Amino acid sequence: MKHLLFGIAGIASLTAANPSLAATQIFYSDFESVSGGPGPGTFTTVAAADGWTGSPNIELQNNVAGAPAATGGAVFVELDTSGNSMMSRTIVAAGTYDLSFLYSARPNVAAGSNGISVLLNGVLLTPPGNLDLGGGSTTAWAQYSARFTATAGSTLTFAATGASDSLGGYVDNIGLSAVPEPSTWALMILGFGAMGGAMRRRRTAEPATA
Repeated sequence: MKHLLFGIAGIASLTAANPSLAATQIFYSDFESVSGGPGPGTFTTVAAADGWTGSPNIELQNNVAGAPAATGGAVFVELDTSGNSMMSRTIVAAGTYDLSFLYSARPNVAAGSNGISVLLNGVLLTPPGNLDLGGGSTTAWAQYSARFTATAGSTLTFAATGASDSLGGYVDNIGLSAVPEPSTWALMILGFGAMGGAMRRRRTAEPATA
């Protein structure tokens, strides 16, 4: 029993030291099941997608210009519809969060037209900062991440930057996870200790058998 308790405490301590190992997923947007989404070889614009609200709308592509990410499914967002566009959603609860997403420049489009920015309440998150790469002959997807602290009701935004010419950067597989607070793990470790103490007292109180 003692070894079991040490093992549980060790796992809890390790996770407390690395909160992202036990982060709780808030949302994951892969844009594959959006009502009115594009069929193969087409694109469409929608007012909202996977919890995101467009301004003025959100363009979804399905193998039109460049290829989807290997892990991203067939559909992704181009952040420049008929001009520079953005999409936003609300983070309901206050806390610390881990954000991850895939980005690629649109193929055969120069830097200065492929840019995107990630904003929290209108303030640029750094990292990732402004992403604006020149596009090659095909898509070149890469994963980016950021950790930030938000107040309740904060707005997370992906926005097109640069030339407003209907040619923009791509994003996909946007995930947000809540990072547990250290106090949460301290209480959990104390709970494990109390449980172990109760089990030890119970064993001591059991009558001996012949």
